[in-house]
Parts: sequence; structure tokens; C-alpha cells
Amino acid sequence: MASQHPQQQLYDPKTVAVMDEAFLSIWKVLRSDDPFRNYANDGELRVAIAHKLMDLVANGVTDPVQLRNLTVESLLLAPH
Repeated sequence: MASQHPQQQLYDPKTVAVMDEAFLSIWKVLRSDDPFRNYANDGELRVAIAHKLMDLVANGVTDPVQLRNLTVESLLLAPH
């Protein structure tokens, strides 16, 4: 049975692609910074990255390099 309320996409495909590109770039930077950390099982870090990216996009940031830089900066400055 089909839903009477079709799912509404929050982001257009181009924005999703930019966020995906930024996420992969952020992941690469973080892995190079700490190669011995178990990133594969770090769900909390994945969620933190995703939330930061969504926040930045909501505020109009759509350049993948700027998304990467601002997200990495915020993660490095966050209290551990």
C-alpha cells in the first residue's frame, strides 16, 4: 500500500552530491591525521560530520572545499 504522504527530499541531488564529496574528503583528512583510530566503527564521528555538513548547507555553504575546511576546523576545535 502506497503512502498518502510521499517522502519529501530535503536536498536536491546536486546538494547531496556536494555533501557526499565533502564527507569523503573530510574522512580522508581525519584518517590521515590519525591513521590508527578505528574510523570504520566510529558512528559518533560520522553523525557529528553529517550534522555539521547539514548545518553548513542550511546556512548557504555549498562549496565542497569550504564544507570540508569548516567541518574539519569545527571537529578539531570541539572539546574531546
